[in-house]
Amino acid sequence: MAPEVVEAFSEEATNYDKRCDLWSLGVILYILLSGYPPFVGRCGSDCGWDMGEPCHTCQNTLFESIQEGKYEFPEKDWAHISSSAKDLISKLLVRDAKNRLSAGQVLQHPWVQGGFSDTLPTSILHQRNSAKDLTFFAGKAVAMNRQLAEQAVMEEKQQLDEAPLVITASSTSMRLYPPSNSKLAKRRQRGSLLKTEPVSAAELCQLLTPLVITSSCA
Repeated sequence: MAPEVVEAFSEEATNYDKRCDLWSLGVILYILLSGYPPFVGRCGSDCGWDMGEPCHTCQNTLFESIQEGKYEFPEKDWAHISSSAKDLISKLLVRDAKNRLSAGQVLQHPWVQGGFSDTLPTSILHQRNSAKDLTFFAGKAVAMNRQLAEQAVMEEKQQLDEAPLVITASSTSMRLYPPSNSKLAKRRQRGSLLKTEPVSAAELCQLLTPLVITSSCA
């Protein structure tokens, strides 16, 4: 964020133009070559600002640092950086937007035009992503995936155990009969008939009265 953008954000100014992007370019170059920003804001307490949490004190300190436009090239981190790269950054991180390099001037700068025969060492930002850290992260990710899979299986099993048992019967597999027509009732009727006493001749004649009798029942 360029100083003029900070002023507009703080309502100290009303407008700014595309030259603020050239300031941002200087900040990006600084971070790429060192691994940390040129301007910081820290209140000194454990506020969580470094972890991305909001802190008005740290924010105001950062804005003040940007508006002052003061930054350094610490020897321990910038000793291996060419003076041409530092020159480009210093001509982009200029407090007055009118004195910054234009986009065309940046493209014509010796650091952009020149060749890069020397390989730059890995920045601090990339050094933090060591193989050990990646291995640790991969192990954590695998363990988490395994835990989620086991939890999903347990939840599915619990749902099956709690689900009510539903039995459906088709018309061909299960038929209901009236009580009088059931097999049990018919067996009882046959049994009761077998247990009755013999019918006499007179009773038989009464039963067969509607029929045409050709012989005497006596």
